[in-house]
Amino acid sequence: MKIKKLNKKGIFFTLIAITMMTIFVLIFSPPANISLQKNNQAIRTRINNIDSYVNDLQEAYFQTALRAATYKTMLSLIYYMNTTGEYLTDLNGDLNLNGDFSEVIINGTIKRVPIDEITRKKIMYDNTLTNWSNRIINISKNALNVNTTIVIYKVFISQTKPWALDAQLELNFSVKSDVAVWGKNATIKSTISIEGLPDPYYLLNTRGPNSYSNIIKRSSVGFDEWDLSKTREHLRNGTNAHWENSEAPSFLMRFTNTIAPSSCCGIESLVNPNKISPSDQRETYVDYLFWTHAYNARCAELYDITNSVTGAGLWDEFQYFKLDINHVVIYKIPAGDVTRDC
Repeated sequence: MKIKKLNKKGIFFTLIAITMMTIFVLIFSPPANISLQKNNQAIRTRINNIDSYVNDLQEAYFQTALRAATYKTMLSLIYYMNTTGEYLTDLNGDLNLNGDFSEVIINGTIKRVPIDEITRKKIMYDNTLTNWSNRIINISKNALNVNTTIVIYKVFISQTKPWALDAQLELNFSVKSDVAVWGKNATIKSTISIEGLPDPYYLLNTRGPNSYSNIIKRSSVGFDEWDLSKTREHLRNGTNAHWENSEAPSFLMRFTNTIAPSSCCGIESLVNPNKISPSDQRETYVDYLFWTHAYNARCAELYDITNSVTGAGLWDEFQYFKLDINHVVIYKIPAGDVTRDC
């Protein structure tokens, strides 16, 4: 009887122990669906982070890279022209601004030669679109643990406004992670100001130790506000003017010596006779007309901006400065301050 009673007590305590263990397990073990919810939340967070990165690539990073690389490329091309004394052409000698632009901005080379070696200026080093792409790839791998692939199809430059350039980049990019793959074709556009860049036309036409660098600076004078005093400041400061239905070439046209009217984007400045040799030349001193010798054989249409009697005009500061009759009218030079050149 005692044995039976002990067995009953043992069974009772065993049941109590099992019950307590079960309670502990139920209390301290999270349900399976909670673990799944946590995993799903982690995946959603990672996908959202990569989504943001992909959007930033297209909306910010590529635009920044294109804008920075475009400015460096245009500066390199200007110094290339100054160094070689050549306008931009392809290997066949045909005018080819976008061919050279594309090669320089992507690879840092021109006609397969590193452009920095030609200009002796460290401008494109680590600043090409290829360099920018590699930086993006490395940073995304280290920061987000994703594999980014960037394939550049095409890049070109154009101009639709007098004071700015439009760059366009066509590419494909993909982003591969442990949870998903993103991929798309994209067209990236960016605009850069030409102000602050040297005018390639001046540097190419005055090569050598005394090269004449004229930085693009926009004149603040309205088309109907010109007079002798403002023309003096325009000449003194080397500023550029844009006229409606301009007869002047655009900034980009100057890279290929395409000296033709650009009604949308033509800009012009005045050549300072104190910065050229000889100072006295039978030309109108409007930049694109001066170096094309448009008035060299048209002396009767040239006017010295001076007054032989009073000494007024501009010759007190800019001796030998001349303008063609059209620009005498445009700049509103008073009749008393001009003298026919011949």
